[in-house]
Amino acid sequence: MKIKATKKLLNIACIKGIKDSNPSGYELPGEWFASLVSMNRPGKLAIHFLHYPTLISVIIPGKSLNKALPLLPARIASLLKRQGYQMLEPQFGIHLEPEIFTTDSKSMLGHMNALKNNIEYHLANVESTDDIKFERIDDIHYECLFSGKTLNRKYVSPKAILDDFVRQMSNG
Repeated sequence: MKIKATKKLLNIACIKGIKDSNPSGYELPGEWFASLVSMNRPGKLAIHFLHYPTLISVIIPGKSLNKALPLLPARIASLLKRQGYQMLEPQFGIHLEPEIFTTDSKSMLGHMNALKNNIEYHLANVESTDDIKFERIDDIHYECLFSGKTLNRKYVSPKAILDDFVRQMSNG
């Protein structure tokens, strides 16, 4: 599983960032981009993982990439199952050893920054951090519209992209 993290996240984890010489294309397993988001409480942070090419989001509480990575495969599998895409789980390579790189895609960082305010709103909109339903926030972003040229459409959602992968599997 390929993880591309921001410099700040890599510094917190004491991981030396290296550039990826083999960027993923528009096929699975793809790659995960990771950045920090605030939970709007002093010292409380979460890690936002955004997958390319599907644009699904997974949010894991905490600021340590080292602690979040073991939780990521189960959270991905849970999201795919909740949304009815459990048949795609093997294609995501969630049981592969994580490879960590620096971020290099300005467009993906742009998507992450666009989602950041919305994620932080949901994280702050509860009385206590114990009340945060991270799965619910992941599900909300499953329906989000992204601009871009993905699938030859002006706007696309993770749902539409996953539907396209399912169609490709059934046709191929």
